[in-house]
Order: sequence, then structure tokens, then C-alpha cells
Amino acid sequence: MSTGVGIWRCRTCGTGYFPERLLCSRCHTYDFMPDRVAEGVVEEVTVIRHVLGQTDWAPRRLANVRTINGPRITVGLRDESGPGTLIELFEEGNAPFGAAKLAP
Repeated sequence: MSTGVGIWRCRTCGTGYFPERLLCSRCHTYDFMPDRVAEGVVEEVTVIRHVLGQTDWAPRRLANVRTINGPRITVGLRDESGPGTLIELFEEGNAPFGAAKLAP
């Protein structure tokens, strides 16, 4: 499990993207650098209840997340977080996930 989710940030204007883009839609350059976002706020949640051709499928929760100083991304949720919840972002393999941010 990796802390934060990898994004790509335009070196010219600083706009963040996920997934990677070929051209910045804001300033039209093509020079990006890797970056990471560690938290975001859940905006919407949905549940995938079944997938064609899959056996032993368990429902999975997905969320649209507005990252802090970055793009909006879709992540798998590892808990019952709902809209408005601040979540920590992480990667398992190459997939982005999130779970409620615990108070310090």
C-alpha cells in the first residue's frame, strides 16, 4: 500500500491531472511531472453490485473525490465514508483507494 495517489502536474501552470494527459487543457503545454495527493473530500458514492462474467463478486463502493490541491478522481472506498467526508488516499497495486481520515 502506497501513501497518496500518483497524479501528473503541469510544470508550466501547476494543474493536476489523473489519469495522465498528453496536453494540458489549461495552458496547452505537454510537460508534466509526477506528483502525489494524499487526501480529498468525498463528493458522490455509488455501489457496483455485480459485474457480468464474474463469480463470487462482492459489492464494491466507489467515490468521486475532490482532492486537496489536485484533480477530481474516482477511488474505491475501504469503509462507509459518505459525501463530505475527508478521506486519506492510497494505492493498492495501481488502483486508487480511500478511507476516512482518522483524527490525530
